[in-house]
Amino acid sequence: MVSTPIPGWLAKLDEEPPYIEVLDGEQLPDVSPYKVHGRLAVRISAQLDEWAGDKGSVSVEVRFYFLRPDGRWSSLLPDVDYTSYARVPNGREDASQRPRVAPDLAVEILSPGERPGRMKRKVATYLEFGASLVLVLHPLKRRIALHRADGTVEERDARGIWPLEPFTGLALDWDKVYRGIDV
Repeated sequence: MVSTPIPGWLAKLDEEPPYIEVLDGEQLPDVSPYKVHGRLAVRISAQLDEWAGDKGSVSVEVRFYFLRPDGRWSSLLPDVDYTSYARVPNGREDASQRPRVAPDLAVEILSPGERPGRMKRKVATYLEFGASLVLVLHPLKRRIALHRADGTVEERDARGIWPLEPFTGLALDWDKVYRGIDV
């Protein structure tokens, strides 16, 4: 994989407060999540991290950079991500800590004011750059849309325990994720 330099203007946009995302060169306004947003992200990441072990890394709001052939950049921060060590150069993340591939699994937790069209573009970007699965969680409705690399989309209730294919052995316990959270 060739590491392409990040344009200086883009690095400045997303490394100084307020931290924003850039989608195809367009700055996305910051949306303020509810407190439940952060609590859900921590609980999902904890379950993913326990499963991941030494197979890959799990993180919360790590910036991923994507360059399209036409030169448009995107800089996205999934709420939670899992990236297999097999998909990054040398089996580990590069020294710059600026991933250029999509995570294998991206989780987006909808915030107030999140626009459906914008989320659709973010999901498409993750999938285009190599994600196997993108979860979009509506925290107050406890509903999840699972967007798969093969183009299929499935909606489910965020209740009970169910596996996340194609990840062998990964099952999320949504009742633990929502324990003590009244929505």
